[in-house]
Amino acid sequence: MPIKEDSSNSFLPHQLFHGTTWHSRLLPNVHKFVYPYRYWGVNISALAAGQTLPEVSVATSGKHKILGKVQLFSAKRKALQQFCPDDYLQGLNSLSKNNNVNNLNNKEDGLNSFQALNHRLHQVFTDRTGSAPIGDMLGLLVCRNAGMYFSPVNFYIGFDKQQMPTHLLAEVSNTPWNKRHYYGFLLNGTNTEFCHDKNFHVSPFNPIDQLYRWQVTIKNTSKNTPKNTSQKEAKEQSDRCLQVRIAIDISDERGDVLKTGIKMTGVPMTDASVRDSLQKNPLMNLTSVTRIYWHAFKLYAIKKVPYINYDEKLADSQQQPKALKKTGSDD
Repeated sequence: MPIKEDSSNSFLPHQLFHGTTWHSRLLPNVHKFVYPYRYWGVNISALAAGQTLPEVSVATSGKHKILGKVQLFSAKRKALQQFCPDDYLQGLNSLSKNNNVNNLNNKEDGLNSFQALNHRLHQVFTDRTGSAPIGDMLGLLVCRNAGMYFSPVNFYIGFDKQQMPTHLLAEVSNTPWNKRHYYGFLLNGTNTEFCHDKNFHVSPFNPIDQLYRWQVTIKNTSKNTPKNTSQKEAKEQSDRCLQVRIAIDISDERGDVLKTGIKMTGVPMTDASVRDSLQKNPLMNLTSVTRIYWHAFKLYAIKKVPYINYDEKLADSQQQPKALKKTGSDD
């Protein structure tokens, strides 16, 4: 069903998403993990229209004296978690030969950084799906953490005027090579599945000639309103937050190779919800980087999964099935 609208505010609220990310490798050796994860659900359309993000700080004290404030979350100044619009949708001149994309930087003259991000997002949606959302555009983003920006994938969800999901954009980064790629899709309401050939090398343990099968569920929720939120805020916003599940099954001629995804639930982004989240997990970016390289080490050194060169196909790699190796040697 469509997300309910609030007559006092037509925009979906900024949200804080909590949930899990999982990774289940089936071939050539089994390797699995599940971790808690957080996305900052920033309504980019609302920001471009002048709506602000919360500025959250906490007072520090020593021997009963207030020493000052530590900025926990901000879009205006340095903070433990800082939203910087220039971190997203960069390097777009390589997207397409479309002049609208290639001249993007020129068209952003005179726009503030939030409006420029909104403009870039419209253009990338159009380039990747053939159209742009006519309603809100909500980003599930990883923000700068202690001054460091790192995100394996950001998701952008587009809606129609009835706040039904219509578009999805995935901004994928391949960690070892520091490149970005954009997958864009049209959505069929709250549940959508689609398949396509892989065309961006992400993992040094997966070949390029694979198939991606996506399963996307986006629906509203009236649960999980954060503590210390006023009854009025809860009534106005909680039934307009989202539950998001994005799963990707990756396969090739060997069969199912990898299953990965996220499952997140949003709550209104308030001072209380931000403080609570950062108290539980203040350095998520740093732990994410550590986990990626730790699991890469386990795959290569302990589970003996062969390394695959950049853009290498399965038949040319050390993961080539024995049957193919035998066939190749007979030719």
